[in-house]
Amino acid sequence: MKDFWQRYRRNKGAVVGLGLLIFVVMVAIAAPIVFPASPWEMAGAPFQRPFGEYPLGTDMLGRNVLSGIVHGARVSLMVGIISTVVAVALGLTFGALAGYFGGIVDDALMRFTEFFQTIPSFVFAIVLVAILDRKSTRLNSSH
Repeated sequence: MKDFWQRYRRNKGAVVGLGLLIFVVMVAIAAPIVFPASPWEMAGAPFQRPFGEYPLGTDMLGRNVLSGIVHGARVSLMVGIISTVVAVALGLTFGALAGYFGGIVDDALMRFTEFFQTIPSFVFAIVLVAILDRKSTRLNSSH
């Protein structure tokens, strides 16, 4: 473990990344203290410039932009943590079942997980073909 931390400290990118992660987590934890008002509350006039009364100004409805970012960090971290816990729990369960039973059960579980691994790239490919096909159809019909 000592060797890990020595190598970790030498990797400047990893140290900076960890520092940023700690900073974001601390800001998200302190959000209700630093910005006690709701981020949905109208704080001032719409479209105020940054570095005035509000550090990042206000949006088109007059809401404090920095307050929205800080409170949004809480939601983003919660989504990341929950999705990671669910993914680890499912992966552990399927992996344990596949390892314990082996054979046909292992093959069936692997096909099931491969199906879900291919969906994002498959959907992306379909959307890409639909967009490119639509553009080529428009180009061909204009001639």
